[in-house]
Amino acid sequence: MGRRGELRLLDELLAGAGRREGAVALVSGSSGCGKSALLGAFAARAAEAGALVLSAGGSAAEAGFPLGVVERLLTGTGTGTQVSPVPGAVHADVWAADGGPQVLYEALCGVRRSGRPVVVVVDDVHHVDAESGRALLYVCGRLTGTDVLVVLAGQPPEPSSLPLAELWGQARGVRVPLQPLTEDEVVEFLRGPAGGGMDPGTAVRLAPHWHGFTGGNPRLLRGLLDDLRDCGPLRSVRPVAGTAFRAAVAGCLRGAGTAVAATAEALAVLGEDATLTRLARLLAVPERTASRRMEHLDAIGLLEGGRLRHRGVPAAVLEQLGGADSGRLHARAAQVLYDDGAEPSRIAVHLVGAVDADADAPGAGGPGGGFPQWAATALVDAAGCVLRAGAAHQAVRFLRVAHRARGGGPLAGGMLAAVAGAEWESDPALVTRHLPSLEREVHGRSGSGRSDGLRDDPPGGVPPDAEHRAGAAGLLLWHGRREPLALDTGEWGRGAGARQVRDASGFVWPVAGGPVVEPDADAVEAVLDALVQGYVPAPAVPELLVALVYAGETRRAAQWCTLTGDVEGMRGTPARRAVALAVAAVVHARTGFFDRGAECARQALESVSPAAWGVAVGMPLSAGVCAATALGAHEEAERLLRIPAPQAMFDSRVGVHYLAARGRHRLRVGRTRAALADFRACRDLTARWGPQVGEVADWRGPAAQALRVLGEMTDPAAEGGGAFGGSPLGMLTRSERRVAVLAAGGCTNRAIAARLHVTPSTVEQHLTNVYRKVRVKSRAALAELVGGRVPTGVGGGS
Repeated sequence: MGRRGELRLLDELLAGAGRREGAVALVSGSSGCGKSALLGAFAARAAEAGALVLSAGGSAAEAGFPLGVVERLLTGTGTGTQVSPVPGAVHADVWAADGGPQVLYEALCGVRRSGRPVVVVVDDVHHVDAESGRALLYVCGRLTGTDVLVVLAGQPPEPSSLPLAELWGQARGVRVPLQPLTEDEVVEFLRGPAGGGMDPGTAVRLAPHWHGFTGGNPRLLRGLLDDLRDCGPLRSVRPVAGTAFRAAVAGCLRGAGTAVAATAEALAVLGEDATLTRLARLLAVPERTASRRMEHLDAIGLLEGGRLRHRGVPAAVLEQLGGADSGRLHARAAQVLYDDGAEPSRIAVHLVGAVDADADAPGAGGPGGGFPQWAATALVDAAGCVLRAGAAHQAVRFLRVAHRARGGGPLAGGMLAAVAGAEWESDPALVTRHLPSLEREVHGRSGSGRSDGLRDDPPGGVPPDAEHRAGAAGLLLWHGRREPLALDTGEWGRGAGARQVRDASGFVWPVAGGPVVEPDADAVEAVLDALVQGYVPAPAVPELLVALVYAGETRRAAQWCTLTGDVEGMRGTPARRAVALAVAAVVHARTGFFDRGAECARQALESVSPAAWGVAVGMPLSAGVCAATALGAHEEAERLLRIPAPQAMFDSRVGVHYLAARGRHRLRVGRTRAALADFRACRDLTARWGPQVGEVADWRGPAAQALRVLGEMTDPAAEGGGAFGGSPLGMLTRSERRVAVLAAGGCTNRAIAARLHVTPSTVEQHLTNVYRKVRVKSRAALAELVGGRVPTGVGGGS
């Protein structure tokens, strides 16, 4: 296909041989371009024309056996002339040391006397052994006035490969170069019998893609065709690089020789990092040599723009590599890129590839064995880079190989915090297996957990510093482990990590009588902006949790809605995206955009499993239940409420949001007493924290509605079936009691006035009466009185 001109030229040379105009034809072309097919077709035509055809071919496997090609040609002459291809055993009578090449020439002369033209066809001449090459060179120099046509096919050998280079470079040879098929010729190929006889429309539709996929190489085209046939009736426009195509690539590389194949392997390993300089350094050859080999690959059709043409090609190339060879190539590529100042993430890919490919790769011989000194640092830097780009799984892999480069052993210190943090970004549930070790880190002990409390860091481990301990504490807080709260985090210093842990723990788990912790709205908004946009490193886990909870308190609804408007398309790790979706669900549900809130809550819970959320699961659940209740989707609300929530959540502000949302849903579906139990749980929990916390969820209004339905007291703060009976609060009027409870809850006089629709002076007058009647002198004392009389159990039964 596409070789009519070349066949016509060879026919003309054959006709000239019939006129005793002997000649040499040199058929050149890349591996897989159809040289053998052309020679086979011409040999058949020559035989039909009455010529005597003698055929032989070189082979890389037989290049070390002298006279192998000569032996096959002499056998075809039928003259009885024989030589031995075994070194040191050449027949002395027919292959004398001084005149051996004459044997082949004289044999051909003897055949010529039959009156028939003689055609000598030698394929893969670049693999012919040196002795046979000398004999062919001798014959080609004496063809004038003979009826012998010699047709040699192959690739130009290396200039130093004498006598093959001289044989290929003889000036009187007629050049017959074979080019890759054009796009029109690919159409013809697909329409012909060899291409399966496609209809013209299908052939025209497929040809551009197939030509671009193979560069017009006939062997690669046949591989694609076989893969297409294996796909059955499916006729995809895009080519399928299946088994047959990969075998075709391997065959082309075998035909091109080991040096060209090694170049393809190096390019496959380097991938997007391949440059001529790096390739030459990886192969340890001069750049001009690497360039010449790349020209061979380009002629085959495997390159495009200096890189392997598409993913199917490197896959086929690497498939032929053994584990040890692949590991060595990756290790050398890492060193080349490191020396060249490449990005850490590019270097780390090859360090990991070396470990994955071969058990004998760096590090297999023992702690840190085989790794260069710079490997661990490069891997840790690379993990930070890819984590910022959202590739959490890759970051975890980099960190684990870095740990191996540092000596291996149990994860501890900074490496434990780094690995666990990266795993949290991928799937927070993965962190649960590290929780015992993280607890030891928080308390300043290493992974060994010695009973005497002394640190016993494993070989290559990094002692846990303040920031590492803060990171470990943040992961524990996410999963509801409140042990860090019992520590004095002040000893961790004033770093950002320690500050975030303190803020998160104090805000999520308020402590009665403890300091007031209210995150700055601007700071939290900046966290969410970074979270959604993904243009800065992921915020620390505690800060994420603060932002998540604080989203339910913010009054800057417009800014929050703007930030979370396109959260579905955000970049980032699965955990980061899930948290941003949960924040968006809370914001939209609280601002009345219930459809958006329900969708964001659904996506948040689908991004990571419910078990991975830890105590934060209450935020997407409460937002989803709130939105579903408002939309009348009660079955969806029930489904969300069936998702298990950790018990630790009910001791946090997150739990108050969840209980309030569940109570509103139960109230809406007529389960009034169960709803009231949820609202009472909200009351009890907030009363336990004290006046500095104030309201964290809107439960008082629905509680009053539940009481009205049940025909009980209409003051949700003072209700409770006689909970205040016999106490000083029982002496207060209804209005005074409401003011007292709100003041004990931390509300200012202005806030109480706005809530009760009275003037601030009226509130002040009521408070004066309250102080006098209950015999207290401050809000703190009032809060203690109210808190001491309210039951402290967290309910929520149905």
